Amino acid sequence: MNTAVGVDGCKAGWFYFRRDQTSISFGVASDLEELTSVLPKSSRIFIDIPIGLIDSGSDERACDKAARKALGRPRGSSVFPAPAYPVLKAAEYRDAKELSIIAIGKKLSKQAFNIIDKIREVNTFLLSSQNSGYTIREIHPELCFWGLNKRQAMKHSKKRSAGFEERLSLLENHLPNGRDLTNRALMKFKRSEVAKDDILDALVGMVVSSTFDHKLQTLPSSPQLDSRGLPMEIVYTDQPNDYGLSHAQ
Repeated sequence: MNTAVGVDGCKAGWFYFRRDQTSISFGVASDLEELTSVLPKSSRIFIDIPIGLIDSGSDERACDKAARKALGRPRGSSVFPAPAYPVLKAAEYRDAKELSIIAIGKKLSKQAFNIIDKIREVNTFLLSSQNSGYTIREIHPELCFWGLNKRQAMKHSKKRSAGFEERLSLLENHLPNGRDLTNRALMKFKRSEVAKDDILDALVGMVVSSTFDHKLQTLPSSPQLDSRGLPMEIVYTDQPNDYGLSHAQ
């Protein structure tokens, strides 16, 4: 199987776990150019960031609505509407809200604005590197955990210790050395660089990215393409491959 990578945005850039044939490693890259520069061209990269955006209209992406419905309350609230393409031009939140109202008739949430630089980076990278050889697809960690948990949402918030343990225990069912990998990452990076939940989110992304193609699923099941040809989908699985690899760099 090709190198499988799970990626989550962090304060230091992008935190990632990668699974190669005989090992699992982790690290931080300042941007996608740096990340992909250390990966084989055939790598499968699953990243927690909106890919494919609407241009205008009163409706949001179908994948966001479907993920929110699948997760239910309260986890569904973690899936906030992705910004429209015109909003990516905004440098300030006030401008982003105005551009969003013009494009879709609604204000942009503060959560979406906080990651707008990363949304811009990923979509720009994909549009300029469509023949790069990398497979880059969108995930949402809570949907990944939902799939691994037999399509049941997590009971506790990931920001709470009970929620962190709940997710880590679930990951151990599919990756026996998941706790060791998580602890190593926690020790290597400061919380000012990588948050605890960034590590879990990247790890679950790697587990899903490691899954064989025929076991991967998307919301919606037949995703639409945006006006630039990028799929508007969120990938998950409820049939992951199990890997108990013990080496981490």
